[in-house]
Amino acid sequence: MIGDKGAAAKILALVPEAWIKKIPFFVRKHATTKTIERIASEYPELYAVAKRPGEVPEAEREALRSIITGIFEERMKKHKIQ
Repeated sequence: MIGDKGAAAKILALVPEAWIKKIPFFVRKHATTKTIERIASEYPELYAVAKRPGEVPEAEREALRSIITGIFEERMKKHKIQ
């Protein structure tokens, strides 16, 4: 379960909106929630930065962008979402 919706929103904002819209609506929330949980468990230091109030610093934002787009690309390829 995602503990901080603000951090989740900041991280998901790094994903191109078109990619999120390609995920079928009936699994979209599950897919995005599980992705954020994965980032929180595998990269706790970056997730902690996203939980702080205000904008995510540039270096951490780029690291998070790289991680989340990699996860989305991997899953979209796995599920054959073009």
